[in-house]
Amino acid sequence: MNRNLIFTLILIAGLILQVTLFSFLTPWNIRPDFLLVIIVVISILEGPRTGLLVGFLGGLLQDVFLGGFISVNTIIKVPLGFLSGLLEGHFYKGNFLLPPSVAFSASIIYHFLTIFLTEHLMFNINYWTAFTKKILPVSIYNAVLSLLIYYLFYKTFYNGERYYEK
Repeated sequence: MNRNLIFTLILIAGLILQVTLFSFLTPWNIRPDFLLVIIVVISILEGPRTGLLVGFLGGLLQDVFLGGFISVNTIIKVPLGFLSGLLEGHFYKGNFLLPPSVAFSASIIYHFLTIFLTEHLMFNINYWTAFTKKILPVSIYNAVLSLLIYYLFYKTFYNGERYYEK
């Protein structure tokens, strides 16, 4: 089966999980961005080209099914997928500290860019409160989630030995 099709199906399943299961698993009213975590993990494993594609598909799916057409999610997740993919080849794929670090950083960047690109938020928000009460906890949740997802993808696609040929 074509791996891009597999990644598309994973993104669709991720969107479904994000709006169902992770809407209820909200400790302290914190909801993870499951699609962002999937985009970061796939990008780290597959590289910038696939990261760009997965970022576009994930952002577009989220925008279409949860909002308008092409919006903030697509605009932000495309470069985040690409930038996360640039790490592929520079780190050992068995390094399980990389995905949480990248997911944590990507989450912070994503939320701040969302604030800056959303006109009604930019001037009506206390940035420190938003960072401490929402952005930081969500970023930590995404980092922990990315470790679990990365381990699952690494064992599934990489099988702990040799990564399949692209």
